[in-house]
Amino acid sequence: MSLQEIYWMSAPKRRTAPAIVNHLVAFEAAARLGSFRAAAEELHVTPGAVAQQVRTLEDKLGRALFERLPRGLRPNPDGADYLARVRLALDIVEDATRELLERDTQHDPQQILLSTTPAFASRWLIPRLEQLAQAHPQLALMIDASDGTRPLSGKNAVDLAVRWGSPPFDASYALPLLPGVVVPVCTASLRAGAPWQQPAELAGQPLISDSHNNWQRWFDHHGLPGTRVSGPVFSQTILAIEAAERGMGIALVPRPLVEHALQAGTLVLALEGHALPGKAGFHLLAAQAPAPGSPVEQVVLWLRQQAMD
Repeated sequence: MSLQEIYWMSAPKRRTAPAIVNHLVAFEAAARLGSFRAAAEELHVTPGAVAQQVRTLEDKLGRALFERLPRGLRPNPDGADYLARVRLALDIVEDATRELLERDTQHDPQQILLSTTPAFASRWLIPRLEQLAQAHPQLALMIDASDGTRPLSGKNAVDLAVRWGSPPFDASYALPLLPGVVVPVCTASLRAGAPWQQPAELAGQPLISDSHNNWQRWFDHHGLPGTRVSGPVFSQTILAIEAAERGMGIALVPRPLVEHALQAGTLVLALEGHALPGKAGFHLLAAQAPAPGSPVEQVVLWLRQQAMD
């Protein structure tokens, strides 16, 4: 709910909140916008009404809050200090009002919100969603694909999350979903032009990196510490995979994300038998264990079954 709506809800004729809220909203708008006229346009009232609200507030406080300038307003030192507290208070009012109203618009219990990375959503989850629809037609899985971490409880919480990492997690419920084996992949044409046999042979090739920067660990694991890595660098794993599919070089990525591409032949293993094992992997997270038979548990069981297939 906006401050303008709070202004109208708190008008004296509605008797739904103390009149002081009107004064504070008018004061904040005038201070932020620098004039009574601009504040009035935002609040959909007259400039005189805003000016009266501010004057009444100043009278109640026993001090001026603005410097009246030839063209507009500017908070004086007292007004600037007061403004910071008022903004904080109004933010709390907005949040409380919105959360209260949202109680009447809770999402369908059959609708599950899952947060995950763009790479996992695009390369592993989406190709399997048709099977979820067939197995559980009553469920609606909403996917929030982002590298940002959504909370599992509280404001803006999601029902489930699939994230790359290693335990412990900041979640009461965490299950391993897919192993974190990382493999070097490239196009078949690139591989055919240089049939590599040993890890050292990749050192001079264009090596595609993502934010996990696994290449140095891969060379270290295979007894080649200090090997120079050169090639394109991307902020997201999904971009590194797409670059490999376009023949730009060799990407080092989690095998679950390229399994379909390996089966389809759009990517091949650049070097057989030289994966990079690790403690990290894809894990399924939730604020608490799902209730038996609940829609969330049905999604959890389906995801784990897909991971085992």
